[in-house]
Amino acid sequence: MVRLSPPDEYFNHQVAYPHAMVGSSDPSWRERYWVSIQDTAGKDTVLTLGLGKYPNQDVQEGFAVLSTGGRQHNLRLARALAPHNDRMHVGPLRVEIVKPFRKLRFILEENPSGLAFDLTWTSGLEPVLEGRHFQVSRTRVTYDAIRYVQLGRASGTLVAPGREFTLDPQTWWSERDHSWGTRPLPRAQGAPPGERPEWRMLMFCPLQLPDFGVHLYLYEARPGRPLHLSASICRPHGAQAEDDMIVGVEHDLRWVAGAPAPTLEGGRIALVLDSGRRMEFDLIAHPGRAHLRGGGYEGWNGWYQGHWKGEDSLEHEVWDLTDRDQFYRYAKAGSDHLVEVHHEGRVGYGVMEYMVLPGYPRYQEAIPPQPASRDGGR
Repeated sequence: MVRLSPPDEYFNHQVAYPHAMVGSSDPSWRERYWVSIQDTAGKDTVLTLGLGKYPNQDVQEGFAVLSTGGRQHNLRLARALAPHNDRMHVGPLRVEIVKPFRKLRFILEENPSGLAFDLTWTSGLEPVLEGRHFQVSRTRVTYDAIRYVQLGRASGTLVAPGREFTLDPQTWWSERDHSWGTRPLPRAQGAPPGERPEWRMLMFCPLQLPDFGVHLYLYEARPGRPLHLSASICRPHGAQAEDDMIVGVEHDLRWVAGAPAPTLEGGRIALVLDSGRRMEFDLIAHPGRAHLRGGGYEGWNGWYQGHWKGEDSLEHEVWDLTDRDQFYRYAKAGSDHLVEVHHEGRVGYGVMEYMVLPGYPRYQEAIPPQPASRDGGR
């Protein structure tokens, strides 16, 4: 039975269905928030959280991971989506949209993990809409999604076992995205094996400076051959748009030698504009790094994003990030790595999510040896 929900009262339908249904029956269709918050003063603490729904799986899920002091606290949550399809709320985690694109509130109430927060997120910069991302595998559309990215600051309180933080927006910087569409789900039993991706290097990098920001999302098969590139300049609310389009990205990155998983040290990114102008950004990576697998990216011990987990579920654990024997498993699905950025005398911050796969002609020094049993079969 299809039910109406409060959004059905408004003039915002896009297809001939109630809001509880979407225009595609693909099980992988989802809509998600991702938010990363960093302490740019201490440079060792990163909080990443997310909330998402999968209408064709009847699943709403959320997560919060806090990396600080060599430990990572992970919390994963899920519930049945219906009948409360319109609520951005799962277990103790909820999102309140105070003013669209200006102010949001993220609340995690007390729960068995010991993590809790009440955070207000604000932004003086316009969100940037990425280009549509489209991929096909085995004649099936596996990626047909779009997202916007926005840079901002956070204030409020954050509690973890043995730690309490008061967030000052002067030093707690943040990035978020909101995406929707079809994206690959973790492979289910009986499904054909996935095709090896054509891309060999991935970089997702929102960067914020005092008076503007930039964001780039890049897949490359080899240097200078982007399979997907979406890049934009983020300007203050109400600023006059400029038509200087980003048409290329160049990068020269350095990696920590001997790290148990690819670990950025720093480097330079250059944006090439259609006017011929170049914008160069020098990066320094700091210790703060939240590993997304703790939130279920690529799955963790049987918990997979978008899979049914029952009417209500909650699980949590703490990782020792100094354990080199386990670090590859933790970092395998990518991380929100705090970076400091320098551009024409300005200093700012952001995060970089990155992956380098065997076969990419550069940065092979970033990839440690990978014994067949390294991931423990998970």
